[in-house]
Amino acid sequence: MAVGKLENLDPYVTHLIVATILLGGSKEPVKAVEISEYLNVSRATVSRWIARAEELGFLKSTISKKVQYVIVTQKAIQLIQSVYESIESRRWTEEVVLGEVFSGMGEGAYYMSRPGYTIEFKKVIGYVPYPGTLNLRIKEAKDYALVREWRVRVRPKIIHGFVEGGRTFGNVEVLPVRLNGAIRAYAIFPERRHYGDEVLEIIHRESLRVKLGVRDGDIVAVYLSDWD
Repeated sequence: MAVGKLENLDPYVTHLIVATILLGGSKEPVKAVEISEYLNVSRATVSRWIARAEELGFLKSTISKKVQYVIVTQKAIQLIQSVYESIESRRWTEEVVLGEVFSGMGEGAYYMSRPGYTIEFKKVIGYVPYPGTLNLRIKEAKDYALVREWRVRVRPKIIHGFVEGGRTFGNVEVLPVRLNGAIRAYAIFPERRHYGDEVLEIIHRESLRVKLGVRDGDIVAVYLSDWD
């Protein structure tokens, strides 16, 4: 739901709107002093924010017996609704980690092109992936645990290994992810993996570097998903 241009809306007004709604101000008047106490800011500061919000049409206020009361307007409700609608596609159970794009050793393209794997991928995820992986190095060490927990919580699908030309190729775990909140893809964890917990290898039916428009050093948000 569009609410028009909001370039004049500062973060303090947004903070005030949300606080007022949480205190019940979408249904009935809320005392300004209650907002002040809730936000732990001075009464004078809240008064300035209220004046600005009222000027922008997000609040209505009145004074009775030296007490200021406020209530949010329909424009404020539309603002909150528009924020919700912009993020409602996100699954709230998904954890997100940030990964930095880097070039690997080119092994992904080799392995992804093996017929034994392509046939299995077609069965498991419904398509033959682009021959190559998007390599992402997780930026925060604390996020390694999130990935490990996700791999335990979400049961991976298995791409079974095979023997080709006298060489044994091991199993590969596959788990669903979403990149930058929109692109559905898969993280793979080969049984014989050259990387540690700090790296995610991502596959898709298309070249993810092209689809995302990224190159080495760019940051991608990886949402650790569950199977549909």
